[in-house]
Amino acid sequence: MISVAGYGSLLSEASARETVPGLQNFRLVKVPGYRRIFNKVGIVFISRHGADPESLQIASCSTQADPDSAIICSQFECSEADFLELYEREHRFRWIEVETQLLRDSGDSGLPQRARMCSGYSDADYRLNKCITPGEYQRRVGQYYQGPLWREDILPFPRYLFFCLQSAASQGQEVVDNFLDTSFLADGVTTLRAYIAATPELVGWQEASASYRYPSGK
Repeated sequence: MISVAGYGSLLSEASARETVPGLQNFRLVKVPGYRRIFNKVGIVFISRHGADPESLQIASCSTQADPDSAIICSQFECSEADFLELYEREHRFRWIEVETQLLRDSGDSGLPQRARMCSGYSDADYRLNKCITPGEYQRRVGQYYQGPLWREDILPFPRYLFFCLQSAASQGQEVVDNFLDTSFLADGVTTLRAYIAATPELVGWQEASASYRYPSGK
């Protein structure tokens, strides 16, 4: 079994089970030394969900080392076969191993305290290490989008952001507050809480996301 930490839509157990049906031991943990950052172009938003590749609102969420931060994540175990499917779904990320701490004392001290988590990459490393040929890159990325995948000027794709916030809200206010305060725009400076407060169409995210269901496949 492989242990996985989920920091966005996988915060919701229901969403995690849609993505990894055979998961076991779903729980909430803290991952010290990391923050979330919306700095990766979400190709699936363009290829499946109608996002404009010329828009700035095309970012999905990644993670980034930050010694002063700790993010609340889900953690669960899955089979090698299920992990390979998850790996394919999150192909444009770099997978790292992180230490985890149970968020609440649940008597499960025997469960793994390390997990694999998606984190930031670079365009050059992705092309070199994950897309062996130009043709593979064209199939996975180029036919949908021509620019860099990792950027400092993009904003969250609204529908995806609502779904992430909904997933956090399913776990209570502590998780929502952590998500808002340890998540940053691609500029690395603006917190998600500040961005939402300054963006009128996002201020009422609680009501907007309460009845929202993100299409399967992301």
